[in-house]
Amino acid sequence: MEEKYIKDFVIALVILLILAFAIKDYYLYKISNDVPDESIHKKIALSEGLLGKIENIEQSINDRKQFVFSVAKDPLEQNLIVRTQKDLEKQWREEVESMVRLESTIIPDIGDKLATVSYQGLTKNYKIGDEFVKGKIIDILYGEILYSYQGTTASLRTEKIPPKPVEISTKKSKKSREYNW
Repeated sequence: MEEKYIKDFVIALVILLILAFAIKDYYLYKISNDVPDESIHKKIALSEGLLGKIENIEQSINDRKQFVFSVAKDPLEQNLIVRTQKDLEKQWREEVESMVRLESTIIPDIGDKLATVSYQGLTKNYKIGDEFVKGKIIDILYGEILYSYQGTTASLRTEKIPPKPVEISTKKSKKSREYNW
């Protein structure tokens, strides 16, 4: 029989605790609603200017999340500003290889006239009537070829390879080295 009273006692205690928490919660809610407009905590609240700055920052973050990079190189690469000698030489080689350059013309007394054209790192010999990068070769003259491209006639003259930039072309020989001892 004693267990029955203990069970009733525990249930009554739980109900009293729930009522006590409900009453305390009601009074806390009432106190929080009774805070006056001119509260001492008004200085802690956000001002219009600060709220505007926060909204601008949030908008900026959302814009950056939606931004798509359209560069071929990695934007976090560290050596984009300072170019090394190897980078300059690579850039010069790419520039030379992208040129359509007439290297030489061969005009023999007997036989076919030949022209040597370099493009994309390849050098090929062409005869009159051959197709090449810029069109069809019409005639080969001394130091020049005439070709037709999209209905117009143009000429290509022999060119030397452009000189290397000064930063690349300076090579130290053993005689010009200065030792620091």
